[in-house]
Amino acid sequence: MNTGQMLLTLGALMLLSAVTLGVNSMLVNKTETMLEAEASLVGVSLAQSMIDEIQTKSYDAATAGGTRIWDSTLFTSPGGLGPSSLEASNVPLPEHPDTAGAYKSVRGYNDVDDYNRYRRYAINPSLGTFLISDTVYYTKESYPDVKSTTQTYFKRIIVTVTHPNMKYKLQLSDLVIYRRYF
Repeated sequence: MNTGQMLLTLGALMLLSAVTLGVNSMLVNKTETMLEAEASLVGVSLAQSMIDEIQTKSYDAATAGGTRIWDSTLFTSPGGLGPSSLEASNVPLPEHPDTAGAYKSVRGYNDVDDYNRYRRYAINPSLGTFLISDTVYYTKESYPDVKSTTQTYFKRIIVTVTHPNMKYKLQLSDLVIYRRYF
């Protein structure tokens, strides 16, 4: 093989290498985008499930037994939002999934604000572990996006989901309203 043929062969190999790297880069980017989209969809589903779970509970510890409250100052103080010491001892944080039954929070918590600072892990068979974190606080009745420093008939739930395949944290929010008039 002479020098000219050797240079042509070398040039062809370099061109093949460049094309192969480009195709591999495109496949990696496509896979990364696909995993991020799948993780986001699963994250939204997990966050909505958490909001649904929270909304099945009583508005406050004072109303957990079916008691009607006509004065919002009788609700748990903003600084006391979160589980009682008994509830906290029954539900470990962060809570790991139990394959034999439901999360302990389903049975261990009885009102919305018990979920303040609650964290749990959720495992997806194809994507692995998600971390779900909750925040609950009172909001102003006239401005439900503004945090209140006093008890009101409105509580904001913010559920944050994180996963290694998601570039950003995913947050879903909802409002729980105590119906004082029926």
